[in-house]
Amino acid sequence: MFRSLLSAGFLALVLQGSAQSFVHQVVVLNEGYFDYFGTQEQVVPVTLGSYDPATGSYQTVATITGPRFGSDVLVHDGSIYVAADDRVLRYDLDTYDLLGEAMVSGVRKLAVWNDLLLITRGELGGLAHYFEVRDRHDLSFVDAIGPDQGLPYSVEDVLVVGDKAYLAVSNAFDFADLQGRIGVVDLNALTYMAEVDLGPAGLNPEKLMLHEGDIIAFNNTDFSASSISRISADATALQYTTTVSVNSSCAASAKVDPLGKVYFLEYAQGELARFDLATGAVSDTLFGSPFIYGLIEDPLNPVLYATTTDFLTSGELLVLDLEGQPLSSTSVGVAPGNLALDIRLSTGVAERGGARISVFPNPATDILHISGELAQGAVPVRIVDATGRLVASDVRVLQPGSQVNIGSLPVGVYTLHIGNAAPVRFTKG
Repeated sequence: MFRSLLSAGFLALVLQGSAQSFVHQVVVLNEGYFDYFGTQEQVVPVTLGSYDPATGSYQTVATITGPRFGSDVLVHDGSIYVAADDRVLRYDLDTYDLLGEAMVSGVRKLAVWNDLLLITRGELGGLAHYFEVRDRHDLSFVDAIGPDQGLPYSVEDVLVVGDKAYLAVSNAFDFADLQGRIGVVDLNALTYMAEVDLGPAGLNPEKLMLHEGDIIAFNNTDFSASSISRISADATALQYTTTVSVNSSCAASAKVDPLGKVYFLEYAQGELARFDLATGAVSDTLFGSPFIYGLIEDPLNPVLYATTTDFLTSGELLVLDLEGQPLSSTSVGVAPGNLALDIRLSTGVAERGGARISVFPNPATDILHISGELAQGAVPVRIVDATGRLVASDVRVLQPGSQVNIGSLPVGVYTLHIGNAAPVRFTKG
């Protein structure tokens, strides 16, 4: 139940000159297992892991002792930020060294605005404030908004749009007084500006998303149902709150931009369903999809990353197609509910000691031409698909004019690996 979902756009191959964006790693925050109903002890600790889409491999990169659970993970500007029960931690994105740690009771979700780390707090109750701001570099306290400033209830998610932060005000787990509001913070003045009431069906907002300038909220009500709300771009008017599921828990959700749909777990059925933001109604159920715990969209490839778990001993990271069907799976930690993508630019600059290469044409249909500072001697040549599966491999002596035949590959997005050069993303048309 302690997890967050991060969402992004879909199938947008970003080109900047010869640069191409690619998913370098999927960062996985595993909540572990705390025995709340028995020994009141940590049976499995919180862990941080990294999944490499190019190789399909996973490794645990940090173990976090002390917190009962993890609630959010965020990748930003060379750092990984983790929210875990009573603390916020900052790790190096490449070495995974711990760069900083600050104690923050009841921390829930994280966001970045300029040089500030925005933090929501909740669940514990009786806290002095439920939204605070810290320096994102050293995690030192900067300011907070509390009851005296108009925010007396605990907050779940936070979404930054321009110079405003939108807050999912839920008062979660106080079942006698659940709230359903979207609060607005002026980040320049650090003041609480306004609230929008989501109505009786919009209690317990859990996930905030942005669509066409409007705020979309996925709500878990009192866990007897789920709903989706849409608030106008200026955050002054509720357009609708629509019940989408007759049963609920900590149901996963993510928005796929070009489709204009919110994917969410239909908890009673145990399968994914889709809500069409154009019509304001559920469009379909993805029959045969897994009972997921975490969900995030890959903005560069037509896939979703999802997680499943038994909450006690195991967890899996799945790559799903956009119909919710598993393409691959990898064992990770226990309760992997929080995911973040490390997206980087491949500019043709080599990795340590490697060559500089590029490919053309891109997209290509049959032949991919390789140019640049080609390696000397025999080098491994590999092609992996969008799910990280190896689809072609060879050992070749490269020379000017070298080509790779991709005619047999299905249409899609792939990554070419040559020796120790930077991987190059290409599209088979």
